[in-house]
Amino acid sequence: MNEDHIIAAILAAGMIAANKDGEVKPNEAVSLYNTTLTDLIASMRPPRDSNS
Repeated sequence: MNEDHIIAAILAAGMIAANKDGEVKPNEAVSLYNTTLTDLIASMRPPRDSNS
C-alpha cells in the first residue's frame, strides 16, 4: 500500500464519518474509496500525452 492509498482511505473514512444521511453500506464505502483514490491520483499526476 502506498501513500496514495493511505490518503484516500483517510479521506474516505472522514467522509463516511461525516455522513448524516444514515448508515453507509460496505459496497458504498468501497465505491467512495475508489472514487477518492481515482480523484486523488488524477489531481496529483499530469495527464498523459495521447500522441506518445
